[in-house]
Amino acid sequence: MRNRFAAFVLCLTFMLSAGLAAAETHTTDPSRYTVAIVPFYSPEKIWLLYTPLIEHLKAATGLPWELKLYHNHNALIADICSGQVAVSLLGPVPLGRAHAKCKAEPFLVALGRDGKPTYRSVILTGDYTVMDLDGVRGKKFGLFRGSTAAHILPLKMLKDAGLDAKSFEEVFLESQDRIMTALLTKEIAAAGVKDSLYLKFRGETLRELKTSEPLPNFAFCAIPSLPAETRKLFSSTLLKLHPQTNAKDAATVKGWDDEIRNGFMLPAKDFLPSVMRLRQIYKEVLHED
Repeated sequence: MRNRFAAFVLCLTFMLSAGLAAAETHTTDPSRYTVAIVPFYSPEKIWLLYTPLIEHLKAATGLPWELKLYHNHNALIADICSGQVAVSLLGPVPLGRAHAKCKAEPFLVALGRDGKPTYRSVILTGDYTVMDLDGVRGKKFGLFRGSTAAHILPLKMLKDAGLDAKSFEEVFLESQDRIMTALLTKEIAAAGVKDSLYLKFRGETLRELKTSEPLPNFAFCAIPSLPAETRKLFSSTLLKLHPQTNAKDAATVKGWDDEIRNGFMLPAKDFLPSVMRLRQIYKEVLHED
């Protein structure tokens, strides 16, 4: 009897030790709770606007979520696919590239102000001599490399209007914010940006030249190796927020970026296929994967 009891205690001690060791590994893995944001703003602005999200996740889940910053899409996609990032907020073209490379899957889609999981790319000008897309010919056009709204779709809209890359001067800038500054200071004649950014500058001397069809909105994604419980906890925490109808939730997201302060939804069945169609446009426009 005593031997059985001793064996039981020994077994129980082993199980507890293993469980504690597993828990320690679970919580100290540096990539397990890392959140990255596609660099459509400067790193400083992303830190300012997305730190409140991280703090909310920490408080709501009790887990050590951390924000990781990137300067370009390629570095971010490489780290997503190597498991250095747990969750990433990506626009549709970077998401399509990450899915093609390592099966990164969208699991939570941000909603716009209209409550829809879509947005548009808008080509703008502050040059009074530019009256339509053909007026861009021979002038400087601002781009943010790899961006759906500020690179791929603008080039596609220009191409559809009969302008190839030799028809204008491409000026690559480091963020969509920088593009807006360049437009307002007449450093460039025209550029494409996300419609939500344009809304912030609607009172300025900028005009719309062309607006794209609705595009699948930014989405949080993860590679298949992310534990299902981590993904579920992240998703359920944000799905609880209804800032457009709940005053308390609206106060919670008050300091968050406009891109994530309107609530979230699970991706519809056609969400990923629409993302992959944009990746095909990316390949056609840039002739690369």
